[in-house]
Amino acid sequence: MKLSFSTLPCEGWSVDLLIASCQKFGYNGIELKEDQLNAVSLATPEAELVQIAAKFREAGITITNIGSKIIFNGMQTNEERALTELKQIIGMASILGAKGVRIFLGSFLRLVEQRVQPKDEVQIIAYVQEACDYALAYGVEIWLETHNEYSTGAVLNQFLQRVDRTNCKVIYDIIHPYEFGEKPEDTIRLLGDRCAHVHMKDGVPFEDAKIHEWKYTPIGEGQLPLHAIVTLLLERGYDGYFSFEWEPKWRPELKELQLEVPSVLADYVVYMKQLAVCQ
Repeated sequence: MKLSFSTLPCEGWSVDLLIASCQKFGYNGIELKEDQLNAVSLATPEAELVQIAAKFREAGITITNIGSKIIFNGMQTNEERALTELKQIIGMASILGAKGVRIFLGSFLRLVEQRVQPKDEVQIIAYVQEACDYALAYGVEIWLETHNEYSTGAVLNQFLQRVDRTNCKVIYDIIHPYEFGEKPEDTIRLLGDRCAHVHMKDGVPFEDAKIHEWKYTPIGEGQLPLHAIVTLLLERGYDGYFSFEWEPKWRPELKELQLEVPSVLADYVVYMKQLAVCQ
């Protein structure tokens, strides 16, 4: 089982610290968030990116993907600029040796009544196709995260058919399809071999039934069927990374726990090894 983690909670960490953490806790992959506060950003000089890639490579750690902040819903005024930025990130991913670049689609949904959001799907598809065509020359894939109204395998299966690009894949963020009531076996079946990467996390429903999203918890302390999800993926031949995404920056319920990032990174590896033993 290949394990990675997102550098989302690692603001201010150096590349050396990230590598040391991977080695200490037992990770063989890492997904680098593109951000000025993180280890790499669009402001990072190309020569430095080359050095960073070499450091991870020499340490035996795979840079799985670049986590961009790009989101398309076809309705925003700045999406052409976002597409230009995405192309720059694709170039950065190529230098770093990352297989994919993560993007989002649609609009953030928190309340049940917000499930239907205005969007121009024809325009979204055009943006994704252009990004995929551009990325193809760099040997990079575009990874759509299961998020917003594009969370389920049912929706993404149809969307991928319309995009019709072989380098358009999916990050299966396991909590979001579940929030929409889609069973993991259905999500995994519908995504099929387009599932390039998996974001692992855990949670429980909020007591307020009006809230669509779930309340996040430490891994193994929620109600997501983590063992079943991992088992289903492996049985279907998934050979990508199971990546830990810890989000205290966005999730107040996690921030309130005041858990140290090194501690949760270590706990995740222990938990996933226990799951592996149970396979």
